[in-house]
Amino acid sequence: MSEGGIKWQEVLKDAVRKDSIRATELRKIPHMKACPRWDEATFLGSVVHRTQFASYDGGLVHYGGRIYYIARSQIDALRPWVKWNTARKITVIEG
Repeated sequence: MSEGGIKWQEVLKDAVRKDSIRATELRKIPHMKACPRWDEATFLGSVVHRTQFASYDGGLVHYGGRIYYIARSQIDALRPWVKWNTARKITVIEG
């Protein structure tokens, strides 16, 4: 991985503060499509946010020291196997 990638992951690992995240940071968070150990992922909160070019309806998880976005369909599909508190909401702050 390039130095730039490592630096961004360091910045993004603390992107969620006091149940909120800046929209600019949310756009940089990678989408996790598959995970070898979903039971080791920590659910940080649900995110619902729309921009001109993207729509977020899912949640943020912390896994392997990094933060990832997962879609609502993934959360629903994993519900029988992982016990996450999906009621927690993350507010997206513009600017």
